[in-house]
Amino acid sequence: MRIAFISDIHSNIHAFERVLEELEKEDVDKIYCCGDIVGYNAFPSECIRLVKEKIDGSVMGNHDYATLTGNTGWFNEYGVEGVNYARRAISEEDMDFLESLETHIYLKVDKLKIYITHGSPRDEIFEYIFPDSKDELLLTLADMAKADVLVMGHTHLPMERRIKGKIFLNPGSVGQPRDGNPKASFMIFDTESREAHFKRVSYDVDKTAKAIMEKGLPRFLAQRLYLGI
Repeated sequence: MRIAFISDIHSNIHAFERVLEELEKEDVDKIYCCGDIVGYNAFPSECIRLVKEKIDGSVMGNHDYATLTGNTGWFNEYGVEGVNYARRAISEEDMDFLESLETHIYLKVDKLKIYITHGSPRDEIFEYIFPDSKDELLLTLADMAKADVLVMGHTHLPMERRIKGKIFLNPGSVGQPRDGNPKASFMIFDTESREAHFKRVSYDVDKTAKAIMEKGLPRFLAQRLYLGI
């Protein structure tokens, strides 16, 4: 089975639509999202609608949780602005959808146990697992999840680590990449070959940045999209 993984859409409808266009060209069986559908950018409701229409499953990210609860105590000013805007912009039906999101998805495919979450099995919404995390930590997390493959989001950084037969993946961010590459990021994982294929696609950053400014969101949120930071 070929499974597409996306993460951290962050209300960036233009990037999300381009990723979905690319996935239509790929022979994928399922698409899963590692959370943070909303936050930062200008189109939270539109992104929720597309997730409901096109994605086979999504977990809850910290920005989804903050939008649902109004709790932004751990966010910087840009995160707070994005959450407050999302809470104003989305409908009650959208809120119900965010509330319905689980904090992890567990798959059994081709003798593989795959654990999908936003943060980590230890703290599914908030913990950051960076690409340079220590082997010992990653193996501990795989043991906690009772999984062969961990797929996580949250850092906005693509990751592929293989340690003692365990696989640790992050598809990077659709809507706000932070690895110095402004192109939207996603990943396709083949459960038979166990190979991960990371993909990048360009989108209309100008249009996204213009919408951010028109909605009164911080200028930095527009500027960072050009830089991939």
